[in-house]
Amino acid sequence: MIHILRRIPLFSELDEHEIEAVAALVSTRNVPRKSIVVQEGDIGYSLFIIVKGAVKISSYTAEGKEVVLSLLTAGGVFGEMALLDRQPRSATVTTTEDSTLAQIRRPDFERLLQNQPSIALGLLEELVSRLRRTTQVLERISTMDVPHRLYNYILDLCLKHGVEDDAGTLSEVRMPTHQLIADQLSTSRETISRAISTLKKEGIIIPVQGRSLVRIDMPALETLAEAMQ
Repeated sequence: MIHILRRIPLFSELDEHEIEAVAALVSTRNVPRKSIVVQEGDIGYSLFIIVKGAVKISSYTAEGKEVVLSLLTAGGVFGEMALLDRQPRSATVTTTEDSTLAQIRRPDFERLLQNQPSIALGLLEELVSRLRRTTQVLERISTMDVPHRLYNYILDLCLKHGVEDDAGTLSEVRMPTHQLIADQLSTSRETISRAISTLKKEGIIIPVQGRSLVRIDMPALETLAEAMQ
């Protein structure tokens, strides 16, 4: 578990003794795809770390429509807000693939924050980063048309998770399903599928392996995004 924790930004600044103390508090479990890990409105008792796999963080409108606020992959942390303010869970978290999750319970988590100030600072940075992403999503939904939202979404995805080639022009990245993208951009899967199909025809999205791994022509996509501003 120690070598896994070292790869997680929240714990990356801890020394050997500190990270061993964290590892002693962690329990792990395997969770199948499409399982609800955290339910909006429930009382929170644990913080979760994604060791392997991915989850989506969602909320629901009064009409029951799902709004996907964020997607998290290995190294992501969720469930911390309810532990900090002791309020009910603010969103529902569902696995989007078979996942391994590490769990730290509230009493242990609170002692960690008291004893390891660097964890508190790292957690604050993560919360601010997530708030910025949510603000960007809401701003784009309210001010941009669907193609513009999609172009910026893909650019953000490449910057965060992509691997650039030596020339820095192509970024290889794993794309979420069209439905997950649509849920985040507040549109339909069919609209996203048509837009992505157009980008493939124009050579901006280049399939590599199946439907998930692709190469993105970053300069071409940036030009397209800027032309629509």
